[in-house]
Amino acid sequence: MAPRFKGGSLKKVARKKGKAWVLRVIGINPETGKKFERTPIFVGYVKDLPTKSAAKEEVERLHLTERLNKAALQGRVTFGFIARHWVNSELLNPTVVKPKDDTTIYCYKHIVNDYLLHRWEESIAEEIEPLEVEQWLYSMSVDAKGKDGLEWNTLNKMRNIMQQIYAHAQRNKLIDPDVKYNPVRPKELGGARCKSGSNYEAIILTPQETFTILSALPLLQQVMVILDAATGIRYSEIAGLQWRDVDWENNQIHILRKWIKGKTGEPKSKKSKAPVPMASLLAKYLSAWRKQTVYAKDTDWVFASDKTHGKTPRVGNMLVSDYLYPASVKAGVLITEEVKAGDGQGNEVTKLIYYDKRGERVTRYGFHNFRHSLSTFLTTKKKTDPATAQRMLRHSKPTLTLDRYTQSDMDELIAAQELMLDAIFEHQTGSVN
Repeated sequence: MAPRFKGGSLKKVARKKGKAWVLRVIGINPETGKKFERTPIFVGYVKDLPTKSAAKEEVERLHLTERLNKAALQGRVTFGFIARHWVNSELLNPTVVKPKDDTTIYCYKHIVNDYLLHRWEESIAEEIEPLEVEQWLYSMSVDAKGKDGLEWNTLNKMRNIMQQIYAHAQRNKLIDPDVKYNPVRPKELGGARCKSGSNYEAIILTPQETFTILSALPLLQQVMVILDAATGIRYSEIAGLQWRDVDWENNQIHILRKWIKGKTGEPKSKKSKAPVPMASLLAKYLSAWRKQTVYAKDTDWVFASDKTHGKTPRVGNMLVSDYLYPASVKAGVLITEEVKAGDGQGNEVTKLIYYDKRGERVTRYGFHNFRHSLSTFLTTKKKTDPATAQRMLRHSKPTLTLDRYTQSDMDELIAAQELMLDAIFEHQTGSVN
């Protein structure tokens, strides 16, 4: 049994660098009065502290339990400790800050667990230097690793999350509040620097390419593509549509929810909740699909999954890989190359690598490309009023002039949408009746 003393108990655990002693601390929830186990505190490695007595002496020498009770674990707190403290006390605690949606929480936890903790977990938080962080970020970048590297936008997000962790730790007196102990302090104060921006360029589809893709798809996938191409709504919003959201009388579609990672949630922003226009051709496609699907009640998902008997919407990544990629290859938008690779079990398998028309390897391609294409078509090809294009895409951060002094009514939005539909179906007879 681990030796017990006031404030916690010692336990031996396995770490990447060998077995280590950690201090287990039991806290009391002030609201419920119930006990809970706090994040264990790293004491030292067994190779340095071979006995429990030695580990206990180290705890007492560093006054860890006393400092924990005072929330002042100066000098020995690891980055892993303050990172987990931030996750549990702030990221996952909606009472502390404005609640983040499930997608953001998933992304932040992924960055913390798979990148920040992987590199810095056992480093003493106050001893991490700005140059160390800067060099680490660069080592993972596209500049250092080419196509296998991470975009600077992603790396800058890692830096910003690390900054939130340090700000939390200093605000809660887990580490010394002096700015010099924060390696990701503002750059003008000597903090780690990181580029921003991205080399990513979305594949822009012409109306003719969109039509060719449509021609290679079954009706269900046709409806999803034409809905995205004409309205620019995000796939999570497409998946979240129910038939009662389609306002046939007023020629619009209400965006009331999104579906992502198996859960429903609020749309991305206040602007995202704005209804989108529904031109007559788009309405015909939706009507044709409603006549065909067995899930046609008002409360059913518009694109219900057969696999779950209509209980959930269809999964987007399978639709992209099984339908959109092959149709895009037929349309000449994507080019494929077969390569031999191992499957991890000693077998050789053939895999498809996708390239765009410029010969660049495709790493991101899906329904979101139709949103990019709609924006490009309206603003650069048809010179549509920027306010109309902006409202069509429901961006949350418009400029002051466009947001407050320029308005577009639903008729203008439908007219803009019809420009895209006319271009897609120009000189074609493949639309639904």
